[in-house]
Amino acid sequence: GLEALKTIVEQEGLVHGEQYFGMIMENFKLRNDKYRTAVEVAAQNSLFHVIVDTDSTAAKLMKRLEDGKLGRVTFLPLSQLRVDQVDYPDNQDVRPLLDTCLEYDTKVERAMRHVFAKKMVARSIDIAAEWSTKLSMDVITLDGDLCGRKGALTGGFVDVNKSRLNAYAKQIEAQDKLRTLQRDYQDMNRKA
Repeated sequence: GLEALKTIVEQEGLVHGEQYFGMIMENFKLRNDKYRTAVEVAAQNSLFHVIVDTDSTAAKLMKRLEDGKLGRVTFLPLSQLRVDQVDYPDNQDVRPLLDTCLEYDTKVERAMRHVFAKKMVARSIDIAAEWSTKLSMDVITLDGDLCGRKGALTGGFVDVNKSRLNAYAKQIEAQDKLRTLQRDYQDMNRKA
């Protein structure tokens, strides 16, 4: 669905950065690589949700995907997202994940708040467990251990070789190299 969406966006003439913003993971940068695991655990499959400006844009894209039987995509229309104001504690033990770990454009702030606003980062699992119940928020350690706001503890070994953010970065890098090689090939073909 995500691959087909790129073609549909071009065909529909949607403006990237105004009507169509891409996946959540395309719209932020990590402040430091040490936050990669925590951000992936916090976002989970929301990394692949697609940000658009309005619900009519989302409906248009969904209709095209459905008509062509091209797959399913979850859209986050900025005009429809309602994000509550969150009061974060002023404490060195826990920090807001959104402010601590991510850099993003203010145009997509609503979507980022929708996914990450009720997530905190803690230094250890003990601190995370303590604060998750106090704040009624999910608290994640840098190792990817998650203390849910409802009391669940999730964690264990995280294989960094299967990182979605790393895989996406490598894909972008490979696409850039491919474009460069294609240009070089065309230049050499012309000269030949």
